[in-house]
Order: sequence, then structure tokens, then C-alpha cells
Amino acid sequence: MYGVMGKMLWVDLTSGEITVETPSDDVYRDYVGGYGIGVRLLYDRMPAGVDPMGPDAILGLTTGPLTGTRAITGNRFTVVGKSPKTGTWGDANCGGNFGPALKFSGYDAIYFRGISPTPVYLYVRDGKAEIRDAAPYWGNGVDVEVELIKELGDDVKVAWIGRAGENKNLMASVMNDLGRAAARSGLGAVMGSKNLKAVAVAGTQKVPVADEAGLNAYVTESMRAAKAENSPAYQLFTTFGTSGLAAASAMNGDSPVKNWAGSGEVDFPGASKVSDVALDKYRVRRAGCWHCAITCGAYLSVPDGPYATAGAYEHRPEYETLAAFGSMLLMDDTEAMLKVNELCNRAGMDTIAAGTTIAFAIECFERGIINAEDTGGLELRWGNAPAIVEVTRQMAERTGFGAILADGAEKAAERIGKDSAQYAIHVHGEEPGMHDPRYSPGMALNFHMDPTPGRHTTGGTGELEFFTGLDVLPLPAPLNVHKRDYANKGLPHRVLLNDRQVANSAGICIFSAFIAPPDAVVRELTFVTGEPWDTDRVQVTGERIQTLRHAFNLREGINPVRDCPVPQRCLDGTELKSGMGKGYVVDLDAMRDSYLSVVGWDKETTVPSVEGLHALGLDDLVKDLHPQTVTS
Repeated sequence: MYGVMGKMLWVDLTSGEITVETPSDDVYRDYVGGYGIGVRLLYDRMPAGVDPMGPDAILGLTTGPLTGTRAITGNRFTVVGKSPKTGTWGDANCGGNFGPALKFSGYDAIYFRGISPTPVYLYVRDGKAEIRDAAPYWGNGVDVEVELIKELGDDVKVAWIGRAGENKNLMASVMNDLGRAAARSGLGAVMGSKNLKAVAVAGTQKVPVADEAGLNAYVTESMRAAKAENSPAYQLFTTFGTSGLAAASAMNGDSPVKNWAGSGEVDFPGASKVSDVALDKYRVRRAGCWHCAITCGAYLSVPDGPYATAGAYEHRPEYETLAAFGSMLLMDDTEAMLKVNELCNRAGMDTIAAGTTIAFAIECFERGIINAEDTGGLELRWGNAPAIVEVTRQMAERTGFGAILADGAEKAAERIGKDSAQYAIHVHGEEPGMHDPRYSPGMALNFHMDPTPGRHTTGGTGELEFFTGLDVLPLPAPLNVHKRDYANKGLPHRVLLNDRQVANSAGICIFSAFIAPPDAVVRELTFVTGEPWDTDRVQVTGERIQTLRHAFNLREGINPVRDCPVPQRCLDGTELKSGMGKGYVVDLDAMRDSYLSVVGWDKETTVPSVEGLHALGLDDLVKDLHPQTVTS
């Protein structure tokens, strides 16, 4: 097989045993890589009911066939496991340099089981792997990456956890590149529960590409066209990154405001202070992921003052961070924003979850459910930058009032009690992404139905709606439905969802979809793997991956219709004072019924049909999902 190294590493942290597995070519063909192969392996090897932070839980760091190649944005890796936050399937995607370096070390993925009796890290170089003592690094955040690179060599790339992961905070992320986060699903807590501080990888092995000349020519021409045509998406991302979306999104209704209860124009007029140009004045230099022509990142520095950055520079906050700590909290202090971003990155903490949880706490404070005595003196009020910075620090360290909030909004509401639960915005324990379904209705279907609840990056119609701002999806008929045509959203949602499953599993960035030609995934997979890829194969493969991710949850007893409601506050725009979602109420039931009809899943249980499972080559799932069929 081309595009893959053909080997995966399995590490038992309890016994210290390290083994190498060579998957069959069919596994790569059917599940691509990343969380596609990850869910196949974990479904097969991790029985239902496993404690996500127990010794039988498996944690994987995975890549795709386009990772480490010249494919546009071919630099992603995915962390996979059972989420300790939701009890569902968990995955978290990240760019930077770690994914390519993992493949250059000789492996497509590394899987961990067991629990080490003491803190350790794994070191892999050119096919050789060893477990080493991490006790000297325990308690460190980004410094562990710096120190391991000094110790092991400049070519080493490191995935690590900070204090949030060590403390098993359920919003803990797996970090790399001094502040890039595989943030969702709380998988940094799983890494911490295994006493696994870091994974350091390096190597000189090249990813085999079937048609390297064809790939190079295609990528060169595609990026030349994006630049020559002055693509708005390319210009936005290469100039400001996702921070360029923050002010406009707060004003048009894309960003949730004031714990999902406010409106940007009315409640957050200072949005421009934590967006694009305002952040750019602190820029030290541009930055990008491995071999990425978009270069949407940057390093910033606050040289002095109460919010001075601890290091020489920090990563520029992404849109999700700017919304979670900006419009959600009504905080427009630019330097305070850079400080909370630094705190979360150094601690390894999901900024979406952190900001949403603080918004919940502020609303509780404003409504008198909690007071300054409960918060240790912190005046948790909208826009109060010093209190927001301090409670963020406490959450990372699991100290003071921050310990109440450290596991997310759902757990915080359980600890606070009283009438607080109604103000905790989450979907089955996960705080939703910062894109308001009242503006992009398809996003509600993602939040509700994706196997990782509350997710905003796994495809579907919502992705197009929030990026384009159009009422009619810019797709060929019959996929180009109006975004509020709830009863007919099923087909386009299915098609776009399946496309994204393959792209995510292949190891490319979501931004490729807005920069590269529409056929990029098909063409690049064909060039790299040597396999004949077309849109039909993408659709079948994507649906196979999505169905297996969903089946993981069904086997855990989780039915999204019953267990993953989207808070009504996220769906009802009748109280909004401004924004494009004003006055609308999202009909989530109609969208879900449309989608379930199209994919052939039961509308009440969401169990896929026997015929559908056979058509996808998932025959082995029939015994789990239709036991009565097997026994009869």
C-alpha cells in the first residue's frame, strides 16, 4: 500500500511491552486511516462498558495516508479513544508537525493500553521505540516539549499533556507544537490517567507515494490558482487565520453570545478588539503547519503588563477561542484574551469547553445562584477580565473555585446544584462548538447526531452554512436546498458528512475544503495511494466510518435521540435582538428525521438497518445491533 507505513505500534504501559502490528491492506482500503481505522480497531478490541480512564481503555494517536505527503494541508493527526467526558466515542484532530513526524518514525499510529505505575513518555525514532522516565517533566506544560527537544534532538516532535491532563480534567487536550491542541472529547485526561506525559517521535523514513510527480503537479497548480484568483478564503486564512472571523461572526449571529442568550450587536460591541487587526499588532511572525501553503497561524507576544506572556511568544488564538472567551463572556480586553489562550495552551485545556463553562458560572453568579463567598472572592461578571483570567488559571490547576469548573459545564452544574443545570450549555456533557445553529441550522444536527456530541468539524450542511453565510447551499441540485428547509436537509447533510469523514481520516485539514478544488480529496488519494478513488467510493467509505463511529455509541447504550438533546437556548432565536438567526426556531426533529430516512436508520432507536450494514461491509455489527436477527 502506498501512502502508509504499513505498521502500527502497540504499547502496554502496565507491563512495558511494545509490539508492532502490520494491518492488512483491506483495513487501509476500507477505513482509510486516522479515526477511520482507529474506530475499527477500538470497536474490535475494547468491549462496551470500559472505564475510559481505566487500564482496559485504549488511547490512539493516528495519521492518515495524506499525512506527511505534499497533499494540500497533509499534516493532521487524530487522537482516538472513549471519551471520559461523554462516555461516547471520542476523537480530537490537530495539525502542526507531530503527525508527519509520527509517520517518518516508521508508524501510521501508536496505541496505548494499561496504566504505567509512574510517569513515563514514549520515544520513537526510525522504528525503534522505548518507554522512558517522565518524572522530571511531570508538572510541566509546554516546557516538556522544549526540554525533550533539547534532550533528543531538533528533529523530534512531541505530543504532550499539561497540568489539565495530569489532573485528569475532563476538558484536557493533547498538545503539540508549543500550543496546538487536539482538544475535544477530553482525551488529554485519558493520557493523564495512563501516566503518559508525552510521545516524542522522529525519523527519516519517507511516506511512499504512488504518483509523486502527479501529486506535486496537482498541488502546485491548485495553490497557484487559489492565489491567482485571490480566493477570499485563502486571503482571509493566510492573513489573519481564523481570528479574521471573530468580529464578523459575533455581529452576524454565527458566534454564540453571553452563554448563548445574547446578541453581538447589542451585547458585544467590542468584538473588533479581539479579532484580526487588533490581534495582529502583537504578532511576532507568521506560522503554519508542516508544509502548508496557507500558513494560517501566527505567534504573538505581550511584552509587559499584567497579561504579559510567559514565553517569547504564544500561538495566536483561533476563532473558537476568541468566541468562547470573547462573545460568550463579553470580554473584549485584547491582552487578557491572549493571556487566557496562553493559560489554556500551557495547561493543555480545551478553550471551547473552558469558555463555555465560565459563561455558565458567570450566569449563575449574575442570577444569584452562587456568590463571591462560593467563588473565593472572584467577581464572576460579564467581561470582568481579571476574574476570567484567574478562574481559567484555577481550572487548569484544579484549585479554588476552578476545581468546581474543571470538568466542564455539566459536572459543574451537578456540583453547584440548585437551579443551575438549566444554564449549563452542553450536549451529553460536551460543550458545543462556537457556531450558532440559529445562524447555520445544520450545525444543530452535528451537535445532536455526531458520535462526538457537540462537534462542529465533522462535516454536514452546517459547515457550509457558517462558512458561506448563504441561505441556499452552494451545491449542485438536488443538494442545494435552503438552509431552513429542515425537512429536506437529510440528503445534502449525508453527502457532506461522508465527504468529511474521508477527509478527516485521510489526514488533511478542514480548510482544504475552502481552498483546494472540489475534487482534491479524490485526486490526492488517487495520486498518493495508487488506488482508484472517485466520489462514489468516498461516499461509501465515509458512510462506513460514520456508521461505525455511531455503532460504538449504540453499543455503549447511547441513543442520540434520547440522550443527546441540544439545549433549546441554542435553537430558539425568538428572543435574539440582532443577527441572522433572529426570530428563527430551528426544527431539529425535522432535520434529524430527514437524515435518518436518507441513511436508513430507525427514527427512534437510530439503529442502522441490517441491509444497510451489509451494504457497507459491516456484517460483523449485525450481531451487536440486531441480536434478534442472529439468534433467529
